[in-house]
Parts: sequence; structure tokens; C-alpha cells
Amino acid sequence: MSQMAADTTFPTIAGTLRSNREKLGIALINSLVGWAKYEAEISESSSRQDFANRETVALVDYLSAYFATGEETYRDLYIGEKLKQCFDPGDTLEEAIARRRVITTSDRRAYFDIVGPHLAPAALEALETELRSIQTLLTHPGDKVCRALLVGDCVFVDLLGFLAVPLMKMGVQLVPTFVTSKLPSQQCREIGDHAGKEFDLIFYSPLTYANHVGFSQFQYVKAAFPAPSTATAIVEDTKQDISSILQLLNHTFSCPIFVHNTANLRRHDGSWRDQLKTVATMPARAWARRQINTWLAAYLEGLTSAGARFILMDEMAPLQRSSEVTLSRYYYHNGLQHPARFGKELAPLYESAIFAQAVLAKKKVFICDLDNTLWDGVIGDGEVSHFADRQNTLLRLRKKGMLLAICSKNDPKNVHWRGGTLCEDDFVCHQINWSSKTENIRRIAKILNLKTKDFVFIDDRADELALVQDAIPEILALDANDAATWSKLALLADLLPENSEGDRTLAYKQRAERERFLTEETNTKKDDGDALIKLQLRLKIRRAGAKELSRVAELINRTNQFNTCGTRTSLQEVTRWSESNSHTIWILEAADRFGDMGTIAVAITEETNRGIEIPAFVLSCRVFGFGMEDALLNMVKRSNPGAPIFGHYKQTAHNEPCRNTYPRNGFTWEESEWVFRGSEVDPDPRWLTVECPR
Repeated sequence: MSQMAADTTFPTIAGTLRSNREKLGIALINSLVGWAKYEAEISESSSRQDFANRETVALVDYLSAYFATGEETYRDLYIGEKLKQCFDPGDTLEEAIARRRVITTSDRRAYFDIVGPHLAPAALEALETELRSIQTLLTHPGDKVCRALLVGDCVFVDLLGFLAVPLMKMGVQLVPTFVTSKLPSQQCREIGDHAGKEFDLIFYSPLTYANHVGFSQFQYVKAAFPAPSTATAIVEDTKQDISSILQLLNHTFSCPIFVHNTANLRRHDGSWRDQLKTVATMPARAWARRQINTWLAAYLEGLTSAGARFILMDEMAPLQRSSEVTLSRYYYHNGLQHPARFGKELAPLYESAIFAQAVLAKKKVFICDLDNTLWDGVIGDGEVSHFADRQNTLLRLRKKGMLLAICSKNDPKNVHWRGGTLCEDDFVCHQINWSSKTENIRRIAKILNLKTKDFVFIDDRADELALVQDAIPEILALDANDAATWSKLALLADLLPENSEGDRTLAYKQRAERERFLTEETNTKKDDGDALIKLQLRLKIRRAGAKELSRVAELINRTNQFNTCGTRTSLQEVTRWSESNSHTIWILEAADRFGDMGTIAVAITEETNRGIEIPAFVLSCRVFGFGMEDALLNMVKRSNPGAPIFGHYKQTAHNEPCRNTYPRNGFTWEESEWVFRGSEVDPDPRWLTVECPR
């Protein structure tokens, strides 16, 4: 539709929606009838209008505000509110999508039945277009899932409204679990109830709005000028409650935990009376804010230095861009809906955190252009000035186990790192030439034996980004000129755990040396085994100890090509395996003449009534072709003489390299799994020196 048509049609739609507000609110209830989540509340309401005022009228108000103003914030709030309305913690992703489709289809019928007769064809078409667009967004299944525990008050209700659309557009399904009690003791109990669950991220908002009963006293005019001793006592009690929750979260979960400090805003409706109250309480709120924020920053630093994974979510950042009065004003206030502008300002921080965890953390290689990306200027045209912050962020990622590579149209003779934070040795692979960047990225994938879906490409030129993205759709392309790119990468460096694998960059370089050596040797040997013997391959197979458990989880989660079931796990599950009498976690460490490769394989075995199960078996792609997996299977056979061994196998899009492992080692296919029923164990490959437990 043209802008002129929108200008004349949208106000008509807005007015028609407003004039039928109550009828539409009641009609939208029909979309929820028959669902246990609302059935009791609908039937127990003194009137359907009461329920509509609480749950559905806001949807009409958001939609009419969108058509009246053209401001997409109201459309996003509509989608966010509908997403919350459709949420059921017991639904699978498929069930959730199906539920949204049914409800939004019913909603569309309600709108057409009530406002359709009052709208001209052009207006009705515009309304239909918007409602279908909203339904498409709500029913588009994301290919990435982020499970989040949200500990705090209604700030999360606001945030989900502002976050829903950006997350859907990036293909992320947020699966939230809420702890909303304002009483610290009850919060602790609710957190304990979720102790066995696995979360990707935790967000803890201790003081936003009025979540803490004691601290919220600073929001009221009658407490605007408290006695110093009273104010100090409130702050000290608040610190104690926050520290208790932080300690509990740290001891209960292993994922990153984002913790809000406090802007200590007082929301208002824009009336002069309410704004006056906001201004009157500012001094007391500002004093309390300084006390808490100074303490919390130091407290989190102490926990983090002791190994905890806390990240500060700075509520003060929006105050650097806008006034407190502006930020704390409601967008809308009716029934259970009361989003404030502050929530919209916080939403990008959450979006970045979720993007970093759900998208970036799954990547393995960060491929960078050079000119105007890692330094300012074109290095062949003279001196350049290095981007120290960017290079430092990439160096942090390298130390956390990510691989860095270069893809640059340049003369390699001109490239140098004088004055930079990074150096040539920090990159696992260099493609510096005048070939197309698509061609060079494919070369990098071949050299590293990794999938391009695991790559991030960073470049300053929009045309290069578009060419690569079009040719390799599965790659993630990021704009080096966008400050958000580097803030998200820096956040990723904060989120990632300390690297337990050793220097992965060095390991890949050693693999390249190993392959060059083998190529030269096999050209002069009739038997490849003779060449492999010269590698001096040494294996150590043993049960994993407590210090190796994080590496076990990391290797399983990061391995795609040799992963017999496409298994994914968590540190909590690996810990349960370690503590179980029926499970054994076998790890394989390798070394050769070129260096130590670290832990490169994991096999989980479980003793059951029918024999020995192998539910998870992974091998790093860095050691393909040496028969190390055969030695590990032999260890499992020798440790369980005479017992049937059941090798679980599930074909995935990427695990072709392990398809023949079980049959090559004497397993036969029985219905849905590979089974070994023999008693003889073949010798380990002759080029391997294997150390095993006795």
C-alpha cells in the first residue's frame, strides 16, 4: 500500500477499532475458551467485560494506537502481549506454534466480524495485511532456542513485549521460566524448585520498579526524606537479600547469569501530579541507587574472580541517553499491562545477550577482513591505525577457544601487525589474495575441515557482505562498521566459559603440519601405516575426573561430524553421569611428534539390564583418519568382557564421518541400533601407542 493510502486509511482503522473497543475485547475472549489456562478465570469472572479489561482490551488498544500513530512499538507490544497470552510452559515448540496459529486465526475472525462491516475495502485489506503479518511472525518457528530463567518482577513482562519481534526475526525462540515473588524467602524456594532444569541464561532483576518490598519505599513521597539511619538500614537489608539470591543462583546453575543494578526509576502516567511525585522522590532514590550500585559492582567482581559467571546488566546506561522522567513514563497503562519506555531501552541489552548466547556462542570460526575492519585505512596505501578495542575483543574470543581467520583482498607483502593487539600467530588460517571472498571462505572451510554454518564473517563493505551471504546463506555476516557488532562480540567473550581445551589455534596449526608431514611420507611409502607410525601417536584412555567434566560437556556440544547421535548435553547432566554408579565417562587424550592434542574423544557408557549402552560418542574432527575411535571402542569392549554392547546411532545432517564406525568394529545392525555380541577384541591400530587403565 502506498504511503498516501496508509495516511488516509490507517486513521480510519484506528477510529473504528477504538469505537468497537469493548465489543472486540469480549470477542477476543472466544479465542481462549476451552483452554485450561484461562477456563477457570473466564468462568469465575463476574462478567466477561472484567476479564476482557484485564486480558484482551489491551490488544485492541495497542492495535488502534499502531494504526493511529504508525509507531511500530505498539505493533511490537501487540505481538509481545499475544505471545505471552499464548504461552503455556508445558507446550513443546511444535505445540506452541500450533496454539498460536489457532488463536490468531480466531482473533482475525473476531476483528472481521465486528469491524469489517464498518470499513471500506481498502481499509479492510490493510487490516487483513497487518493481522496476517502478525500471525506469520507469531507462527514462524525459530531454529534456535534460548531457555531463560527470569528472576524479578513485571520488568520482564515489559521486556518480552519489546523483545518478541527482534527475537523472532533472528530465528530465536525464547522459552522463559519466571520467578516473580517479591519475598526473598519465596524467591529462594522457587529457584530451588527449578534446580534440576537446564537454562541457557539467567536474568536477575532484584530492584527494577518495585520488586523489593523494602527498597521500594524510596519510591513513595512519604518516604522521600527518610532519617539517615532508616535509609541505611533499608539499603543494608536489601544488600543482604540480593547477596543471598546471588549465592543461591551461583551454586544452583552453571550458565551465565545477568544481574541488573538499579536505575531506581519511579514509573508515572504523565499527569502533572504523578510527575511531581517522581521529581519529589528523586534525591532519595538517587542516594539509594548509588549505594546499591557501588556495592553490587564490587560484589559481582569478587564472585566473578572466584569463578562465578556473573555479568552486570547496567540499568544506568539508558539514563546517559535520556531523562529519568522520559524513561519512566508508561507507554500504556490498563489492567495487567503497563509497559514503560524504560523497558524499550533495556530490550536491546537483552537482545544482544540472547543473540550472543543462542547464535554467536554456537559458532567456531570468526573470519575477518583487514582494511577498515581490524585497522583504520588501507594498509597498502600507507600507515594504518589499529582498532585496539576490536582486536582486543577478538583476542579474548581466541583465548576462550574460538578460532580466528583472515579473508582479505590485499597483497600479503603489505600486511603487518606493528602496533596492533593481534599478531599473525593469532589466526589459524590466512587467505590474503585477490580472489573472491566467497572462494576464500570455502578454502578456509576445507583447510579447517569445518562447516561454513559454523563461521562468522566480518567485513566493512556492504557489497562483500551481501555477496558472501548470497553465496553461502548459512554463514553469519556482520558489519564491521556497526558498533553493535563489536558490543555483541565483546558480550560473547564475557559469556563464554574459560577454555578447557587448550590452545585450539595451535592445535589446528599442528594438524596442518601433521597433514603436510603425512602427505610427504605417504608419497614415499607403500603402506600408509608406516607413515602413521612416524607420527608417534600416543593415546591415553581413562575415566573422566571432576576437573574434566566441563571439557566433556564442551566437546559433546561442539562436535557435529563425529557425533553418533547428534548429542547435546549440559554440565549438570555430565555431572549426574559422573556421580551415577551405572555410567562411565571415558575420555581419550592424544599427542604426537607435533604436540599435545588434549582431550579429543568422549564415550559415555551406561550399564543396563540388557548390557552396555553407548548413548553418546564423539571424536574431534582434528584427529579423523587415525583410528583413535577404534581404540576407544576396544577399551569399552575390554572393560565389559562378554556383555552385549549397544551403540546408539542417529543420522544427522552432519555426522556422515561416523556412519561406518560401529560396523567397522564388529557391530551389527539390529532394528534401531548397532550391537556387538562378540568376545574377541581386535588389536588396536599398529601405529597407536595406547595407555589404558588396568
